[in-house]
Amino acid sequence: MGKAPADMTEVYFKRLLRTNVLALEGYSPGPPPESEDTVFLGANENCFGTPPAVLRTLRSFLAGKTDVHRYPDVTCSRLRDALSQKHRLPPGYFIVGNGLDDIINTLALTFLEAGDEVIVPAAAFVVYSSSARMMGAVPVFIPMKSDLSIDTDAIADAVTSRTKMIFLCSPNNPTGTVIRRREFDVLLEKLSLMPNRPLLMVDHAYADFIDPAQDHADAMDYVSNYNHIGVLRTFSKISGLAGLRAGYMAAHPNLISYMYRVRPPYTVNTLAQAAALTDAADPSVGLFKEKTRVKISETRGKLENFLRRNGIPYVPSQANFVFAFYGMPYSELLDISQELRRKGILVRTLKHDLAPCGLRFTIGTPVENKKLISALLDIINGRRN
Repeated sequence: MGKAPADMTEVYFKRLLRTNVLALEGYSPGPPPESEDTVFLGANENCFGTPPAVLRTLRSFLAGKTDVHRYPDVTCSRLRDALSQKHRLPPGYFIVGNGLDDIINTLALTFLEAGDEVIVPAAAFVVYSSSARMMGAVPVFIPMKSDLSIDTDAIADAVTSRTKMIFLCSPNNPTGTVIRRREFDVLLEKLSLMPNRPLLMVDHAYADFIDPAQDHADAMDYVSNYNHIGVLRTFSKISGLAGLRAGYMAAHPNLISYMYRVRPPYTVNTLAQAAALTDAADPSVGLFKEKTRVKISETRGKLENFLRRNGIPYVPSQANFVFAFYGMPYSELLDISQELRRKGILVRTLKHDLAPCGLRFTIGTPVENKKLISALLDIINGRRN
């Protein structure tokens, strides 16, 4: 038999697909680095590397481990025990996944049905809304405040009888803003008065970058007293384990137990579990992270000072990235990102339907940051001339 024409093949698969899959675009992480000299500031990775204690664990594992022919611990029991000690919650409060994307998709598989509503800030991590759409649920986007922080009052007002889940991110990706404790408390109070209280998922992927003096709500403090709160954390950011993929959620054990019913087995590989266990349990890792936080804060400050001096709009950030150049037409943002790419620097261009588009700059090392500032200055001067 001959090959079917390409258009007939497309018709064939569209006939078989679930209807809501056709509306999904898929996650696009942006272009990969083109060479070893490329300054890659587009993925919010920890450009300062991985804690030495974790690297020692990985080297030891690769040198002497002989049981990689065995499946990994399906429940990540040792890691959950370490997380229990770290966060002072029983092990049953934790589920570990193949990165936070895995956790978010498992939440969707567990709780969302066609027609459910999921409330999401207008400028937020795209997986929140894509996981909802995957299940036929409806994302409800809430506009940001004028300073591009999350509007928790508007989120509370948007809850309806169809609202199944709310996603918050603090610090928020891509704006870097945090939710203050009073804002969070007021939101919880409003939700507590609702007859159909939705699940409240708080993404703290970037929480380790927050200045200790900054007023912010640590949702982990609330988990033991509120059965509808889930807190998402990751080993991909300040832990420097983005390549191994490990993230976790803390929530009421009943919620966790339902997620175990639908998640695939063996989602977290043995190497990732070993590295994450050292990250969670070794005291030296905490010192490494604090030094990294301080370096990123200092480097971020230099970038923000440059943007301010040159009249470029940006959002003051508590994360390892800065959202800037917002309010410009998307086509102009693409031009700037392409000019940066030609100079060997990759950044993220972000487009939102109900929030300003902008460029997101991951905070790199001081050398990388200096290259970024120099390149931006060349572009700005070229556009002014």
